[in-house]
Amino acid sequence: LLLASVFQPTHPSSKGQQPPGGTSGTMSNSARSSRGSSSQVQTKIDVASQEHSPLLVDGPVLPDYNLGSVSAGGKLDKRPPPDMNFYFCTSWVLFLEGLSGISGLAVSYFYKNTLKVDPAMLTTVSSLTNLPWTCKPIYGFISDAFPIGGYRRKPYLFIAGVMGFASWVAMSLLVTGVWSGFTCMLIGSTAIAIANVISEAIIVERSKGEPQEFASHLQSVVWGAASIGGLIASFLSGYLLKFMTDRQVFLLVSVLPLSLIMLAFITPDKKVTDRAAAEHERGQMRHKVQQLYRTVMLPEIFYPTAFIFILNATPSTGSAWFYFYSSKPPLGLGFSAEFLGSINVVGSVFNLAGVIFFQAFLKRVAFRPILIWGTIVSTALGLTNLILVFHWNRAWGIPDWFFCLGESAIQSVVGWVATMPIIVMASRLCPDGMEGTMYALIMSVNNLGGIVGSQVGAVLCTYLGVSATNLDNFWLLVFISNASSILPLLLIGWVPAGDPGLTEKLGEEDEERS
Repeated sequence: LLLASVFQPTHPSSKGQQPPGGTSGTMSNSARSSRGSSSQVQTKIDVASQEHSPLLVDGPVLPDYNLGSVSAGGKLDKRPPPDMNFYFCTSWVLFLEGLSGISGLAVSYFYKNTLKVDPAMLTTVSSLTNLPWTCKPIYGFISDAFPIGGYRRKPYLFIAGVMGFASWVAMSLLVTGVWSGFTCMLIGSTAIAIANVISEAIIVERSKGEPQEFASHLQSVVWGAASIGGLIASFLSGYLLKFMTDRQVFLLVSVLPLSLIMLAFITPDKKVTDRAAAEHERGQMRHKVQQLYRTVMLPEIFYPTAFIFILNATPSTGSAWFYFYSSKPPLGLGFSAEFLGSINVVGSVFNLAGVIFFQAFLKRVAFRPILIWGTIVSTALGLTNLILVFHWNRAWGIPDWFFCLGESAIQSVVGWVATMPIIVMASRLCPDGMEGTMYALIMSVNNLGGIVGSQVGAVLCTYLGVSATNLDNFWLLVFISNASSILPLLLIGWVPAGDPGLTEKLGEEDEERS
């Protein structure tokens, strides 16, 4: 509720007022829309007037959106604002997603100390457990096309809660090997991914026909909730290991998905009462899949999505940092589980700070400058980690713990500033009736890029001989992973300067085809 009030946007129809901020990087600081009456029920995009701004790259004038729809009489039909139940249900799923990170350190210590695996194997297993997040379009398609008991959202939240509970109970009581643990984590990850798709589908449905700043507002609220959940999880992940075993932490985490079962009963979900209409909707799915394909293949979405995939597919250091932090000197830094949790706490705090900063200052800044400078700054900051690896900071009088906390804070802000525009853009490119599927598809490509990057990093880790007992070439892994992340900027021309308005373009193509 606090996030909803903090991020409440200024009414977009107030021409003389500048909205306080949003998460969208698709709008320039000075974009305006000229609204007029229309005989069309559908919202139309008008040509925007544009002032000069040093932050806006050269490109087409950026559009704005009307709030609601225009009636035949020329009056603007305003939809009522979302109620608190809407904010609670959608935010809780993302909050729970962040809170599930409580198990993060416990899993790492479990694989390192109990199962005795090397960094490359832990990186492989950890990244592969994210595979369910690349299948989000399937969950979205199923929930859109096959309602259960007349509902498209509630039953799937219930199923996700049961899956998550069972997987972590099994992780706590039954796992004795690497791949049995992987199976349990994979099921648990699938449960959270399904719940995430349902929440995002509800948000995207509510954002349809609204101005971009309203969509940014909703995304800021729910991702702010995820950051708060991550903040709490970061603190508890290290603190709980002081007096609990890793298996006991797994059992504690199994309680969290149960909240999805209760949430399923209050989630806003309009019941499909007309069975004939539901059957017709399923019959239209082939057409909508074709429509989805045409949307994805539009240059305005295909090239930006490919860019994000390539940006995430560069090598990452993966779990090698955990071994460097937790191993005893002289092999590593010898940080305790509690301090590792503190590093995550700082990162989570500044994740939220990154969301707020974007909401306040970068709402209308174009994609390209954010991605360019975000990538450059992230690469430079990543390379400064070599100072820690070679212990140069000690010669300068900077303690290891202080350096780690500072690096985590700055990287978190920069990372979220570069991420939020992509999240908002994805929410704007969803054809009617396929909201969950389209948004999930775009974000799945993003997640798939991260998995590929982790696997490339794991291969590189093995090739360099980095293991649980040998970190001699760890510095080279850090250098290659960070230096390579700037290479995708060669393709920055694939990213549009502003909102491409693909839904409207797709509608025009359908009219021409008819």
